[in-house]
Amino acid sequence: MNTSPNPLARMNDVSSSLNFMPEQMSRLNTLTQQMQARYRDSYSNLSTLAPAERFARTQALNQQYYNDWSKAAGNVLTDSQQNRYQQLNYQYGGFNSLYDPAVQKQLNLTPAQITGLRSQADWSNQQLQDVYRLGATDPLRGTQAYRDYWTQRQERLKQFLTPDQQKQWLQMTGTPYAFQPEFTPPSQ
Repeated sequence: MNTSPNPLARMNDVSSSLNFMPEQMSRLNTLTQQMQARYRDSYSNLSTLAPAERFARTQALNQQYYNDWSKAAGNVLTDSQQNRYQQLNYQYGGFNSLYDPAVQKQLNLTPAQITGLRSQADWSNQQLQDVYRLGATDPLRGTQAYRDYWTQRQERLKQFLTPDQQKQWLQMTGTPYAFQPEFTPPSQ
């Protein structure tokens, strides 16, 4: 079953690096619950679509969800927190962030790049699934695999983007952030 994305604000290392106050976290958690409830049926309905249509619709729905969540979070976060949060969201999203039409326009992605984006995003998503599967049973090895994944993904992004696009991407994403994985052990 498809579910709505979990915002970065719920990642412990991100919330602490952005200096979220307890009251802000409480409001963001409430906001997230409200958004997830609002989008629940739309995400559930994705399973009825053909695979190609499901992929395209999932990307569009994720973009809509993130835009709505970010807009609502603007009433909770300071301007500097909101700006840095957006940078981290682009960083964490990587290739998936490039599906956003505004990002495509800002980076001036070519039609060939947009066409090739699917294979890069598929690779990235599969690698991350594998890392989390490993981390659920062996957190130490999973953490190393997570670091390796980030290094490989950064190399792939460099190869995917032109030098001018890389400069623009760096401006959009700000100072690189070292995200920490949060592994969940398999249920018994």
